[in-house]
Amino acid sequence: MSQPYRVAVWRDLWLSDTETFVRDQLVSLERWEPFLVGLRRRPNVLGVEPNLAPLPAHQARRAKVLGSLGVRRLLLDGLRRSGARLLHAHFGTSAVHALPVARAAGLPLVVTFHGHDVTSTPWAPWGMGREYRRRLRQIFAHAERLVAVSEFIAGRLLALGAPEGKVVVLPIGIDTAAARAAQVDRSGRSGVLFLGRLVPKKGVDDLLEAFALLPEDLRRSTPLRIVGGGHERERLERLAAARGLPAQFLGHVPPAEAAALLRSAQVLVAPSRTAPDGDSEGFGMVFLEAAAWGTPQVAYAHGGVPEAVLDGVTGLLAPEGDVPALAERVARLLRDRALAERLGLQGRERALREFDVRDRTSALEKLYDEVAA
Repeated sequence: MSQPYRVAVWRDLWLSDTETFVRDQLVSLERWEPFLVGLRRRPNVLGVEPNLAPLPAHQARRAKVLGSLGVRRLLLDGLRRSGARLLHAHFGTSAVHALPVARAAGLPLVVTFHGHDVTSTPWAPWGMGREYRRRLRQIFAHAERLVAVSEFIAGRLLALGAPEGKVVVLPIGIDTAAARAAQVDRSGRSGVLFLGRLVPKKGVDDLLEAFALLPEDLRRSTPLRIVGGGHERERLERLAAARGLPAQFLGHVPPAEAAALLRSAQVLVAPSRTAPDGDSEGFGMVFLEAAAWGTPQVAYAHGGVPEAVLDGVTGLLAPEGDVPALAERVARLLRDRALAERLGLQGRERALREFDVRDRTSALEKLYDEVAA
C-alpha cells in the first residue's frame, strides 16, 4: 500500500480547547496525513500536539509583530523533512504568519476562514486592521484556494477583495458517529440549553432577557442550563440573579457530558449576534451538534447561522437583536411538543445526511489533490 500524501496544517497556537472542529477535521483525514505546524503549543483537552512548534513566547510574539523571518529559519528544515505537499492554514490570522514559510518552502497554500478573521480583525483599531488587510491581499494573491466555512464567510472574503475563482465553500461538519448509533427519544427531555463561549458575540444576555419574558408557568417549570466559560460569566450570573432566573452556569464540561446535555434538552437556544467589534458567527457548529441529537434550535438570523439553522425546518430564527421575538420562539417550542419533535427529527436527518465530518473532509482531500497536482 502506498504511503499517504502529507499536508502541513498550520495554526499559530496548538490548540484552543474550543477548536474541536480543527481536531475533528484532522482525525477524519483518510488519504492525507497531517503534519502539524505552528508558532506555539499549549496544553489542551483535545489531545492535539503539534509536530513543529518550537518557539518560546517572546519569539512567537516577535514573529507576529515583525513577520516570520525567524520562524522561517526555525521551521523550514523540519517542514522540508516532513515531505509535505502543501500547507493548510486555519484562520486568516494564522495564515499571515504561515505565508512566508509556505513561500520559502515552495509549498502551495490553502487557507480556511472561519469568522473573526473576516468579520472583525480586518477593522481592528490602532492600524492593526489596516496591516492585516495588507497581509490578506498577499494571501489572496499567493494562496491556491481560500476555503470559507459558509456562504456568509465567502461573501465577506469577496468583499475584502478575494478572487472569486479561488473561494470555495466547504463547511467542516461534525462527528456524527455517536448520534448516528443512538436511538433518539424526545420523551423525558427538559429545559433550555446554551452551549458555547461566554463572550459578547454569543448573546447570552439576550437569552437571559428572553427567558425572563417567558410566561410565568414556563419560567418556573423550565430548567435553564448555560454551558461554557468566558470572561462574561460573572456579569451574566449577576444578570440572571437580578432577573430572578434559576439559571445553572455549568462552566466547561467534557465532550461526552456536552453530548448528554444536548440529547436531553428540549431546545438549544444560541442567539449569536454581531459583537461590538464586528465579530460575527461564521456558521455555528453547535447547531449541527444539537440537530444530530434531534434537538431543535432557536437563534437569531445572523451571520452564517441561517445556513446551520433552517428556519421552520430544523429550528426557529428571530430577527437579530429582537429579544421579544426570541422569547416567543422559545415559548412556542416549549409548548408545542409536536413542532419541536418535527423540527428535531428533520434537523437530525439533515445533520447526518449533509454534515458528517468524514464526508466533508473527503471533499477537502479532493481539494488537496487538485492543489498538489
